[in-house]
Amino acid sequence: MIRRILLAAAAAICLAQPVAAFAQDVPAKAIGRAAFAPLEAWAGKTWRGTGKGPAGGAPINDVQQWQWDLGGHAIRITHSVNNGAYAGESVLFPAEDGNGYVYTYVTTGGFYTTGVIHPDGPNAYVAEETVHGVPGLGKLRARGEIGADGVYRTRSSMEKDGQWIEVGGFEYVEDATAKPVLPELPPKQ
Repeated sequence: MIRRILLAAAAAICLAQPVAAFAQDVPAKAIGRAAFAPLEAWAGKTWRGTGKGPAGGAPINDVQQWQWDLGGHAIRITHSVNNGAYAGESVLFPAEDGNGYVYTYVTTGGFYTTGVIHPDGPNAYVAEETVHGVPGLGKLRARGEIGADGVYRTRSSMEKDGQWIEVGGFEYVEDATAKPVLPELPPKQ
C-alpha cells in the first residue's frame, strides 16, 4: 500500500514537472483591470434581474455574480434562475488575439456553450456563442449594456434559418445582497 502511494506521488510529480516548466516560459499577459477594462462595470458585482422568455412567457428571475478569478486572469460569472431551478457558470479570459474575451458556459441543464464577448461601446458588450448538447439549437447572441440609470439590460437572439430572432431579455439592478442558488452535490450512494 505504501508502495502504491509512493508510486502515485512520483507519477504526479513527474507529470507536473513538464507543465510547471512550460508555465514558467509563457510570457505574462495583462491581468486584472488592465485586461478586463471593458468589463469592469460588471466585475466584482452581483446583479438581480427579471425577464421574460420566448413569446412573453412567465417572468424569470436571474441572479448573476461577476467575480474576479485566478488572481485577475479571469472573470467568473455564476448565475441562477428562479432560485436555483437552473444554474450556470462561465469563465471569461482574454482572447489570444486580443479581440474580446473567450468563455465556456457550463449549465445544470446538461449542455454547455463556448463563445466570445466583444466590447460594444462604453459599458456594453455583444456575446456570441455556440450551444453544445441541445439538438436544433446552434448559435445564440446577446447584447448587454449598463444604461445611464445604472440598469443592466440584456437582449438575446437565436439564429434560425440564417436569421436572428429575439427570444427575450432581462433588466438587472446591482444587488450586493443577492446570491446565486446553486445545486448541492447529491450524497454519495
